[in-house]
Amino acid sequence: MKSLRVRFAIGFSVLFTVFLAIALLIVYFSFADFRKDEFYRRLQDRALTTFKLLTEVEQVDEDLLKVIDRNTLNSLYNEKVIIFEGRQMIYTSIDDIKLQYDNALLAMAKLHGHIFTTKGADELVAMHIYQNNKEYTILAEAFDKYGRRKMTFLKWVMFIVYFAGVIIGWTATYFFVKKVIAPLESLKSNLQKINSANLGIRLKEEGQGEEVSSLAANFNQMLERLQQSFSIQKDFVHYASHELRTPLTAMIGITENALGQSLHPKQYRHALEQLYQQQRNLTGITNSLLLLSDNKIITERDYPRVRLDELLFTSVEIIQTLFPDALVEVNLEGSASSEELLMVNANEPLLSMAFNNLLKNALQYSKDNKAIVTVRFTESEKAVIFMNRGEALSAEEIRLIFTPFYRASNASMIKGSGLGLALVKQIAKLHKASIDYARDNGFTVFRFSFAANGRDIQVH
Repeated sequence: MKSLRVRFAIGFSVLFTVFLAIALLIVYFSFADFRKDEFYRRLQDRALTTFKLLTEVEQVDEDLLKVIDRNTLNSLYNEKVIIFEGRQMIYTSIDDIKLQYDNALLAMAKLHGHIFTTKGADELVAMHIYQNNKEYTILAEAFDKYGRRKMTFLKWVMFIVYFAGVIIGWTATYFFVKKVIAPLESLKSNLQKINSANLGIRLKEEGQGEEVSSLAANFNQMLERLQQSFSIQKDFVHYASHELRTPLTAMIGITENALGQSLHPKQYRHALEQLYQQQRNLTGITNSLLLLSDNKIITERDYPRVRLDELLFTSVEIIQTLFPDALVEVNLEGSASSEELLMVNANEPLLSMAFNNLLKNALQYSKDNKAIVTVRFTESEKAVIFMNRGEALSAEEIRLIFTPFYRASNASMIKGSGLGLALVKQIAKLHKASIDYARDNGFTVFRFSFAANGRDIQVH
């Protein structure tokens, strides 16, 4: 039974059937005990009445008492009363019927005062009474004809109620469960319509019950994330193809041009240098793409300890070979008494790549061909700040500045792939650091901040 609706319906129906049977059995046996107790009391009262008439009313003799008993016999069907004084029987209600009794029953009545028991289909009461220094034992027996008829009638009524209740209960449970499960069936039907080609479909979130609505809302959120992921993947493939095509096309053009002409050695060398530059560019783009597409990159790793200032000075040397006319000012802000404040756990090649990109970016977009880099190290902060006098970005450009392949309006005249800042953001994630953009008194500021004292800082 794979259907949830059928399993719920059968489960609830079985529980209802069992509980109904238990409830009816409790009613039946409770009424049976009540009938028996009530009949025992009536039989006891009848026996005591007979005993009192026999022993306390002088005008009533044995023959008259039998007449009285016979005239009231219809009150208890097949009633028989025997009275003993000591072990001698002094009264029996019916002469022509031999009453069966045993001495053990009389002994038990004497021991307990009174007992209730059955003899065949009849109920029997035995009582032992002391009166006027004499011992009397009374046996009263009768068949509860009307009480047993009521029990038989009750039994048939309960059978009818049980089977009718089972039929009605199972039917009602099936339709109730069907109605309750209907929103899930609708949700299932809508889910089957969703595929990679129509991730824009959203499920109904209202009027289906709190649980189903919550499930639909969570699924819609998942669809939103999937749609974004598919969109990013699609854009990534598109832009990656575009970025890789550019250096490849240039390399093919340089090679065709060199092969189609008879060149001097210097011209061949120049062509090879051009090819080398394009190959380096292609390698850089490829490495950046691999790093950005690696889903395992955002896992925590145990990095060695490195000094921020030494790593930064290495980056400055590398970038200044590319921008020999540029000016890079490096400042250190913090307590020089503790070298430990300058240490961070880092993957040195990756962190160097991030600093190279940020420094290169600062020089490329600087109006005065100058960049200011500050290493700030205190108990509460470890950060490397890159500043330049560049153009301000719009709010939309700031929102997209760390998106792969995105290039702001001020980058139209500068060669690039739009991967530099996205790569910096990914490297920041690797190191549980943050990268922020801001404007401060005409300066463009990129702040690469590390977690201080083991606290995680999220990437913005």
